[in-house]
Amino acid sequence: QLESGGGGALRALKLMALCKIMAGDASDVSGLVNNKTGVQYAGVDLEAMVAIARAQEERSLAVFEQASDQYAEQLSGDALISRHLQHLAEQLLEANLCRIIEPFSRVEIQHVADLIDLPRDRVEPKLSQMILDGKFQGILDQGQGHLIIYDEPEEDRAFTAGLGVISNMGEVVDSLFRRARRIN
Repeated sequence: QLESGGGGALRALKLMALCKIMAGDASDVSGLVNNKTGVQYAGVDLEAMVAIARAQEERSLAVFEQASDQYAEQLSGDALISRHLQHLAEQLLEANLCRIIEPFSRVEIQHVADLIDLPRDRVEPKLSQMILDGKFQGILDQGQGHLIIYDEPEEDRAFTAGLGVISNMGEVVDSLFRRARRIN
């Protein structure tokens, strides 16, 4: 239980809110802050966490960055919270980029940067990282400044079945080898 008057209690409440946000339960943060215990510690620190929760709930990078700027002092004061919020910002950036590039098969990188309202220098490395991480299939044509997006490859059933046959044949050969050893 949270003790009244303790700075640790406020930090614990902020960390509970952070856990809800990172677990994807951002809608629970307002209930956490507005309950009997949360009201005791109402203030700018908890408002900052509610603003971050709202940004995560809306899956909006712009709202997240606005809240981060508005409550920079409260959010950067705790190293744990700051680190997790950096991770959340990266998740939101990835989600927004995926949503933006979804309708395209080929698009200029600068156009993607304009749509997400970020500099190309930040968008291009993130797209490259997302391709390498397998978030989507594509390539960056840096010569022309394009992102070329491929459809997700369909599973080749013949290949999968062929691997199964080879695996079964390996087991049969091993079994025959063991039997031949027992005979000799």
